[in-house]
Amino acid sequence: MRQCPFSKSSSLSGGLEWGASGHACQEWLMSASAIAENTWLQASWATFIDLANNPAYTHARFYYHDGWMRVEMAPVGRSHAQDNSLIAAIVLAWAIRSGQRLWGLVNPTLRKAELAEAQPDLAYYLNEVRLPGRTNAPLDLAVYAPPDLVIEVSASTLNDDLETKRRLYAQMGVGEYWVVDSRSSQVTIFVSQLSTQSQRSQVLPDLDTLVLHQALQIGQAEGDAAAAQYILGAKLEG
Repeated sequence: MRQCPFSKSSSLSGGLEWGASGHACQEWLMSASAIAENTWLQASWATFIDLANNPAYTHARFYYHDGWMRVEMAPVGRSHAQDNSLIAAIVLAWAIRSGQRLWGLVNPTLRKAELAEAQPDLAYYLNEVRLPGRTNAPLDLAVYAPPDLVIEVSASTLNDDLETKRRLYAQMGVGEYWVVDSRSSQVTIFVSQLSTQSQRSQVLPDLDTLVLHQALQIGQAEGDAAAAQYILGAKLEG
C-alpha cells in the first residue's frame, strides 16, 4: 500500500490526516495509481465524489464518514463471494418462513450527501416501506428511508466492519447491522441505533446468531440450498 508522502498524522481507525500539506496530498490522492486502499483518508466530499467517479475505480467500493473516506477493491476470493451468496439465501429463506415481505439490494450505494456514503454487501427493506425508484442512481437517504438491515461480509476487513462502518451505518439510520465473519462463520448483530450487540435479530423475528452460525456452516459444506432447507426446517428455542 502506498501512502501520501507529505505531512500526516494518525486519526480515525489509523487513517491518515493531512496537515499543512493537505492540498498536495489531495492532488496526490487523485492520481489513480497512488490511492491507498483499505485505509481511512481525510478528504472533502468533493474530492470523494471525484474519486468515486474515476473510471479506474469502477469496481471499487467507496465509503465516506464525517470527512474521511475509504476505498476497497472488490474481493475476488471464494470465501467472500460464497458467504455473500450464502447469507443472502439464509435471509431470504427466513423471510419466506416467517411470511415477511423482503426487498434485497446487492452492493447498493447509500448516500447522505456531504456526510456519508457506503456500499454494503447487502441491504434489505422489509414489509411496508416506500422503496427507492428502479434507477442506477445512489439511494438518497434524504429522500428515502434507510434500509432495515445492512450486511457486511468480512473476509479481510473485520475490525473496520465492526467499528468504523458500524458508526457509519448508525449515522445513516440503518435499523439493524450484521457483520459476517468468513473465518469463523459467526454473525455479529447490532441493534438499538447499532450501539448494542444482540443474540437475536429484531427485523427478522426469532432468528438468532446460533441458527445463523449453523446455517453458514451447513451452506459452506453443502451449498446454499442446504442452508436454506435448514433454515426452513430449523426448530426454534422457546
